[in-house]
Amino acid sequence: MNKKKVLKIILLIVLIAIVIFLAITIRKMIIISNLNNKVSKYINSNNRYEKIVNNSEGTTEFYLKDENALMIYTSKEKDTGKNRKLMQYTKGDKVNTYIDVEDSKIAMLGASKDEVPSQIIIMGFDYENNLWNLFKLAVMSKIKTAKYEGKDCYFVQSLIADNAYIQKETGLTLKANNGYSVKEDGTEEAIVAEYYYEFGNVDDSIFVEPDISQYKIQESN
Repeated sequence: MNKKKVLKIILLIVLIAIVIFLAITIRKMIIISNLNNKVSKYINSNNRYEKIVNNSEGTTEFYLKDENALMIYTSKEKDTGKNRKLMQYTKGDKVNTYIDVEDSKIAMLGASKDEVPSQIIIMGFDYENNLWNLFKLAVMSKIKTAKYEGKDCYFVQSLIADNAYIQKETGLTLKANNGYSVKEDGTEEAIVAEYYYEFGNVDDSIFVEPDISQYKIQESN
């Protein structure tokens, strides 16, 4: 076989590889774009309930209706093993925080919204509607079809979604790794989070705050 034929074969192989790469990448770009379009209406919903349960840090619930928001975080204190419940009520730009730890109750009132941790948001693929960013995200992502709790999903591994099950119909994340925790023996363990959602069912009654007379008021930092 002469050199020209060898070169043609090599070029053909390279061309086929490029075509396959582009086809796979374009497929992933379309999937990511479609999922982002679907989830956008939920991100913009002003009446929603979200719940995150993970295997390490406890349970977080978030209620939103118009300008009212409530975040409830329940966990166990590592040092004492006591049950801890943190409730953050947001109305407009002000936040009232209540902390229950079995034998003590503390309230921090009137903090600015900018001074408290950001509330839960529904996850999407943030590529800023930029085609180049979408291309890079697709190249660095692995996407395959999967089932989670009987629902048709995409199983996504990327810089944005770590081992995530994302529902095809809605674009909502149902399960994903949410960082890592260090165990007592020094090894790392993935924090696996499960996500639950409801839309349009949040009632004003959920935003009624606890009886302040039961709490010791502490100044917000």
